[in-house]
Amino acid sequence: MFLQSKVWIRVLGVLMFALINIGHMKGVEYSLLSPDGKLEVRVVRTDKGTFEYKFSMGNKLVIDSSPIGYYMTNGNKIPGNDWIIANHSKRMSKSVWKPVWGKREVVPDVFNELSLELAPQSGSEKTKLSFVVRLYNDGLAFRYEFPEKQVDIQSELTGFCFAADYTAWSYNGENANIGPEKLSDIDGIRRPVVLLEVDPKCYVAIHEADLRAGNPLRLISGKGDQSFMIESSPVTLSEENCSPWRVVMAGDKLGTLVDSHIIELLNPEPQMDFSWVKPGVYVWDWRIDGAIVEDFTYSMTYPSWVRMVDFASKQGFKGLVLDANWYGPEHESESDPMKGGQVQDVRKIIQYAKSRGVGIWLYLNDVGGRNFPISETLKLYHDWGAVGVKYGFMKGSEQEKNIRTRMITELCARNQLLVDFHDGPVHPYGQMRTWPNAITREYCHAQLDAHRVFVPSTFVTSVFVNMLAGPIDMNNGMFDLRQGPTTRVDENQPVPSTVVSEAARTLVTFSGATILPDIPEYYEKYPELLSFISAQQMPWKESRTLDGKVGEYIVMMRQTDNVYLVGAVTNESARELEIPLSFLPRGQYELMLVQDGVDAHYLNNRESYQVSNQIATTNDKIKVRLAAGGGACLLLRKQLPDCLALRNGLYWTNKKIQEKKPLTIAFLGGSITQASGYRVQFEDWFKKSYPDVLLSTINAGIGGTGSDLGVVRMDSDVLAKNPDLVFVEFAVNDSQTDSLEIVRSMEGIVRKIRNHSDHVDICFLYTTNKPQENVILNGDHWRSSRIMEQIAQYYGIPSVSFDFAVAKLLRDNKLVMHALRDMDYGEKIRFTEDGTHPGSDGHAVYTETLCNSFQQMVKGTPMVQKMKVPFCETNYENAKMYDVEKEWLSEGWEKKDGSDPFVKPFRKHFSYVASTEKSGETLQFRFKGTRVGLFDIMGLRGARIKVYIDGKLIKDTRRFDKYCTYNRMNYFWMPELPYGEHSVIIEADCTPFDKMDILQTEKKMNIEELNKYEVLIGKILCVGSILE
Repeated sequence: MFLQSKVWIRVLGVLMFALINIGHMKGVEYSLLSPDGKLEVRVVRTDKGTFEYKFSMGNKLVIDSSPIGYYMTNGNKIPGNDWIIANHSKRMSKSVWKPVWGKREVVPDVFNELSLELAPQSGSEKTKLSFVVRLYNDGLAFRYEFPEKQVDIQSELTGFCFAADYTAWSYNGENANIGPEKLSDIDGIRRPVVLLEVDPKCYVAIHEADLRAGNPLRLISGKGDQSFMIESSPVTLSEENCSPWRVVMAGDKLGTLVDSHIIELLNPEPQMDFSWVKPGVYVWDWRIDGAIVEDFTYSMTYPSWVRMVDFASKQGFKGLVLDANWYGPEHESESDPMKGGQVQDVRKIIQYAKSRGVGIWLYLNDVGGRNFPISETLKLYHDWGAVGVKYGFMKGSEQEKNIRTRMITELCARNQLLVDFHDGPVHPYGQMRTWPNAITREYCHAQLDAHRVFVPSTFVTSVFVNMLAGPIDMNNGMFDLRQGPTTRVDENQPVPSTVVSEAARTLVTFSGATILPDIPEYYEKYPELLSFISAQQMPWKESRTLDGKVGEYIVMMRQTDNVYLVGAVTNESARELEIPLSFLPRGQYELMLVQDGVDAHYLNNRESYQVSNQIATTNDKIKVRLAAGGGACLLLRKQLPDCLALRNGLYWTNKKIQEKKPLTIAFLGGSITQASGYRVQFEDWFKKSYPDVLLSTINAGIGGTGSDLGVVRMDSDVLAKNPDLVFVEFAVNDSQTDSLEIVRSMEGIVRKIRNHSDHVDICFLYTTNKPQENVILNGDHWRSSRIMEQIAQYYGIPSVSFDFAVAKLLRDNKLVMHALRDMDYGEKIRFTEDGTHPGSDGHAVYTETLCNSFQQMVKGTPMVQKMKVPFCETNYENAKMYDVEKEWLSEGWEKKDGSDPFVKPFRKHFSYVASTEKSGETLQFRFKGTRVGLFDIMGLRGARIKVYIDGKLIKDTRRFDKYCTYNRMNYFWMPELPYGEHSVIIEADCTPFDKMDILQTEKKMNIEELNKYEVLIGKILCVGSILE
């Protein structure tokens, strides 16, 4: 009886809970705020049992009660009127996304999420549904997730019921956008992106993200409505049983939507390595066909390709896009994309382009992509060395095209090919996050495409509509804007634009491949605008829409590693704008402003423009004038510092010059100093400038060595010869050296000199090379030079920045940093042909800078300060270099002096070398200090060395590398040790290994020498002292 009572109590309890739950769920509401609290979504189960959502921005209701869910094939709706919210959860997410490329290098990924588990109240149905809602600071996203596979969904019920009759603009295929139009005037289907102006300070846009399966989004509205419903069509969910994300982008200004990453963030992270993806500017062979310059007519053939490749290489562009018909007529089924047409010339231009440091894209029509094995075709293009594929005219339904687009994108990724889909592609939905090789697509009306031009208002509408979806290929940048028809084969209509606007549009348009349509000669005709385009070195560090209005104008800023670029574009109306430079960090910036001429117009006088230069700061507002259909281009670079930091100058040097006493100058450094370049040129200049002063110089440069060897060489190579002035040059060779090591070594050099004599001047020289280009263009030193400057400032040592002199010439487009040997650069200075070692003209830049600086350093300089306490207590002031003593060696060693042919080239640095060809032979000594190292010879005979310290194997190193086609001096240090006494054993290991595999050279090598294995030790390096 007691047991029965307990059972009835439990049953009644369950019934009461169910009744209470039903009553409670009839009118339940859940709300979610964005991380900044400015956006809100409310999900409601109404008293009638329907499920709806509302969306607000601040206090403004933007989307009123709107339905969610699906129609099933049996006629039921899910969630139905008898469904309840069975469970709910909330979470916050805060992270960052660092895209391979994109609008900016770091993207905050911050959102709040609400997940509602919807289920039939009766529990009789197996179907359950999760409605997942996310709010970012710039938009709303929601999707449907099922726990099991669904095969009986007929259509989606999702709606967007707006709170008022907003103004809308829509994507319209490869035509001008639809709009502006009132919501109530729409009667039919609209394709996303759909942009809506709620009011001048409130904008939203409808799109989708992560479309893995099913039909792309289509929105439908009836006349008089203020809403969009998702067009009725069969529903296919992803393999994970999820719908795409339905997205409402939102912002208080248009720029918030343009700059948003919400679409990409809703896509999965990549599962492959995409570090090979390099966005950038490309030239293109389609629109050049038929262009005439003097006696040359451009065509889509090899001679024209060569000219385009050379131009791309000179400008720092990424390459050339080869368009249709290179393998035969693109729409004919017999045209073989692997063997047909100009395939031999294509393979030839790919190799030629590779030698020029640029890549080639290949066009592939869907006909060839289907009639020949697509996987084999793409693998072949990769094997040829192509870098990208432009895929055109894909056939099929929208759902089929999406499936094929995803398949081709993945195949391209696996073959390290970029991809650009053209001719009615599926809209972008953020796949550039998962597949960064999906670098652009023709989701717009491209200029001159399909034998049509677009007018300026089309451009300033599409960038606020189409570009919200992702990167678009719009073919801006036509510079042949003469009146009347052109000579181009595909389309000879003149483009209704100005040359300044065309340049600005290349920046405004977001694309991983900016594809330029014109020939080199037209770009070179406008050097300032060409420099603006050439400065667009992606990936972007930052992008920001500064101003704009749909269909009227836009102002866009994008930042590279070394420049800020601003492009402004207007519609058919002329206007004046004021552009604030508040995006700039503090400091002074060199501004080049290019704007339309006062008489410019997009229908006539299209080529008229003006250039001005000024110094600007973050507090400035720049007034620009845009002609009808015109634009403006701003290029801002941080003002370069002076090449000379004078500090205490060269007091003792000046004193000797004034007294006409003999002067000895030492040059300590690497191969740049060792070479007969700036050092010799400076010596010649000095003798002409100061004929009454007897000059002696010391060449203490050794190729491939840094300041950590320079500091131990000081005593023997420099101070033993009593210099009056020491130039120190290690900026390039120390570029990868640990920061503390640079400080210790450079301070050690300074203190050795000062301890030797307080009547010796010191000057640091900062050289540069190709890897430093972006840094110096930004007005900054490379890391090694910045660290050296700390020592120079602390001790009052003057420094001469060769790097800033090079940067100035680069900015003025007067110098090529890394010149190809057989490339003609006109009057530009060929700075270096290997990226590091200057040629004679490059050394001349260094020399001119040093000579100009020297004259300032010897004018009225103050007396040098006395020795200061160390900047770094563990500096290498006590670093030394020791000859190898006989008693340290086991019996199998031989001492070779300078008469030995192998040692002779290095006799200036080694009085003799300890040599052995026997494994197991040892060199043993004790030292007191913190570090020890070897200064030896590497080359054809290289073997291995094992180093034991205090009985432990610390280093096992092969003294042979890919550069050992010749013999050279080299060195290495062991890791730092606690200060104290340590024992060292160096053991030779002459066991044979495959040297040719390491060399990887086609040079004819001396096999007899390569088959020898010899250890050759010239000096012992020590921070401390070797014990007797």
